[in-house]
Order: sequence, then structure tokens, then C-alpha cells
Amino acid sequence: MITGSLIIGMLAIVVVTLAWRARRYRSWFRVPVRRDDQLTFRPDRDAVTVSAASDGFDVPGDHGRMGQTVFLRLTVKTTLLGRLFDPFIDIRDGDGTWTHRQYFERGAAGQRFLNVSAVFQNRGGIRLARVALHGSSIRWKREASLLMFDPPGTEGATVVVVAPHPDDAEIAAFGLYASHRSWVVTVTAGEKGTADLSTVVPRGHGVRWNASLRVSDSLTVPQSGSVPPERCLNLAYPDGELENMAKEQSRPFRLRCEESLSRGSLRGRNQPTKFQQGTPECSWNDLVADLTLLLENAKPDIVVCPHPLLDVHPDHVFTAVAIERAMRNLPQKPRLVFLYAVHPRDVPLYPVGSAESLAAPPPWQDGEWIAESLYSHPLAPAMRTAKYFAVEAMHDLRTFGNEEPKSAYDFLRTVKREVAAYLGGTALHPTSYLRRAPRPNEIYYVVSANTLSELVERALVSSQTG
Repeated sequence: MITGSLIIGMLAIVVVTLAWRARRYRSWFRVPVRRDDQLTFRPDRDAVTVSAASDGFDVPGDHGRMGQTVFLRLTVKTTLLGRLFDPFIDIRDGDGTWTHRQYFERGAAGQRFLNVSAVFQNRGGIRLARVALHGSSIRWKREASLLMFDPPGTEGATVVVVAPHPDDAEIAAFGLYASHRSWVVTVTAGEKGTADLSTVVPRGHGVRWNASLRVSDSLTVPQSGSVPPERCLNLAYPDGELENMAKEQSRPFRLRCEESLSRGSLRGRNQPTKFQQGTPECSWNDLVADLTLLLENAKPDIVVCPHPLLDVHPDHVFTAVAIERAMRNLPQKPRLVFLYAVHPRDVPLYPVGSAESLAAPPPWQDGEWIAESLYSHPLAPAMRTAKYFAVEAMHDLRTFGNEEPKSAYDFLRTVKREVAAYLGGTALHPTSYLRRAPRPNEIYYVVSANTLSELVERALVSSQTG
């Protein structure tokens, strides 16, 4: 017979477990779940008002052209279960031909943006009349609106992807660069990589091996996306120092691995001879000169780099700054700049949900404009698989270890991590890029070269006051 004390005890355990589950989730998604996200553009974008019933909405007759990037602005609120489990909305066109899913953070409440681009893209010229929706653990108000963006015109374009570190190009833009005539250029040697190599290399050698492995990754992995070796470059600037270099533009800096693995030897792995030489000491002015030379040789139509306001990692911010400074030196600037966010502020879980679900823009509450347009680049299933393996090939995203029997302490620690992940309703490694990166789409903020200059100046003011 179950006593009252036992029932109370069991309820207490459930309450404590649920509270702990919510707290653990907030450690990975640190922005308030009750908020109104913003997508503000310059010039202002007129939204198309629609009535979003619980089962979907009709597309106004004079809207919904093929290939558009389209976001449905909704006011959402999760149910009780949506505070404990990942809520989502399924999306499909009226005849059910396409089915897609977008997850939201647990407890989401307020204005959000649902990526419905997939049902507008690749339709063979057939006009879309209705989009069907089905929510799980989430509801929304009928009053909604569509933000619609014409395709940016990437067909036949030459693309230069600029990555602050080895692996950033694959995380943010593999699908884009693998489907165009592309260059993939990495700014730093990545010697401060976060992978724990202590179980496989001698103590004190990690920096050297990080640089060697990551430079090789940056030069070889893009080839799995059909980028020829002569268009893969690593400029081998110091990892984690770009902000300091920008503040003291003539001061020489050195790689942390210079004594055991020289910058000259790392740059010597580049195939183009113009980028093979490298002195031990390098400066911000050298970086801008290298990027200017690159752009002069590549003559890109589109440059892809981090968003200086949305991607908060200092090396990412100042990679955008360096690219903008280099473009000032060009007689003819690239037609477009695509901006990405690998490290959005306070949301290391972004994008939420499984790797099979759509990516939407990361949370942004500032009312200031952040782009001229938005582009959701679709990835076919085969391309998503290729992107998964490209990301997985990056040594800094792997877990290293040996096969020796673990100690009792290691065993208990492993059990604790797995139990915590199970009770918290997250993966064992919730921030893994193998979940976050190989999505059915890639998100880009589209600007002109002149607009990038304005974003960079705002970012520099923010970095000085932050």
C-alpha cells in the first residue's frame, strides 16, 4: 500500500527533476525565452499580412514567387509540455509534397520567425497557394505576416568564403561553396584549438599539433566540396589575436607554435606561390594586404564572412573588419557580401532541435537594422551528408581518447554525464556542430560592400564600449 509520505516523496523528486531539467537547459540557452525577436533591414521591408490558423495560411495571390526566402512572423507560446520538451512546427505546402520542421527553444513566448522558405524554393514555377502548419507543444496567434526576399542571384557567381578559423567555413557555408566556383580562405592557423589532445600527444605539444592538423584540415577538407587545392588557402595568422592586432596595427605578432612549427612552414602548404611565404612576425597591416591580394586575384562576385554584430567571437568580428578594410583597396568591389553567425551571443545551442530541422536566424532583440536582405540557402540531402562529413573531418571538432580501461573515477564521471544528459533532455554534447551545422539550409545576411562598412563601424563602437 502506497503511503501518503511515499506519494509526497515521489512528487518532490519529480518537481526537483523538472526544475533541474529547466535550469540545465537555460545554461545552454541563456537569452530570455519570453522575448520578441527582431529582423530589421535597410531599407525597411514591407511585411505581407496573413491569417495563420492552427492548420496553416493562404499565400496572397500576388506574392510567393519561386526561389524566395520567406519567413513567417508569428507570436508564439508553448504549452506546458513545450517547457519540458523541444516544441516544433511542421511545414508543408498545400498538397503535402514538401515536409519540413523547425524547432523553437523550450518555453518560447513572443515574436518568432518561422522559416517557410523551403516550400517556396525549387517549385518548378508552380505558384504556391497555401502553406500547411502543424504545431507540437506550441501555439500561435492568427495575426501574422510574411517577410519575403527575392533570390540574391548566385548562379554563375565566384564566391570567396573567409573563415576566421579552420572549420568555420564548413560550419557556416559548406553548402554554398560546394555549389559554386569558390575559394575557401582561412585567416588563422587555429593553434588555440579547443580539442583535448592530451591523451594522444606529449604534454606541451598540443599547440604545435593543433596548428599542423587544423591548417591541413583547412586546405584539404574544402576539396570534398569540389574546391580545387589552388583555391584553398590558410594565411596562418595568430589564433585569438585578431582584435589585439587591429588595435596595434603595426605591432608584430607571432604564432604560439612558432618555435616548434614555423609560420613559414604552415604557409608553405598553400599551393598558390603568392601565399607561400611567411615571416615569423606578422601584423594587422600584413593581414589586410594579404586579403587585398586575395580579392584582387579571385575577383569574387560574392564574399562570405562573419556578421560583425551577430557573431560575437572576437576573431570573427575582426575577420569581418579585415575583409572590409581590404575591400576599401579594390577599384571594383564584390557585388554582394553574405554574412553568417557561428557564435551568436548567449545561445550555444543555436540552432535548436535535430540536425534534420530547419535553421532560422538566431535571437536578436536590438531594433537596429542588421542587413539589406536575408537568404536561406537550401541543401539537398546529398549535400547535407557531404557537409556532415566535412564538419566531422575537422580535428578540432573530434573527441580524442585511448582504449585503455578507465579508472573507477572516469567511469563514474561518464555515467554522471550521460545521466545528466538524459534527464536534461539534451544530447551528451549539446553544442556539437555535428547537430548544429548540417541542416537543410544555411542562413546568410545579405549586404553590399558599402553596407558592410557601416556594420563594421557599429561593431567597432560596440567593441570599444562593451
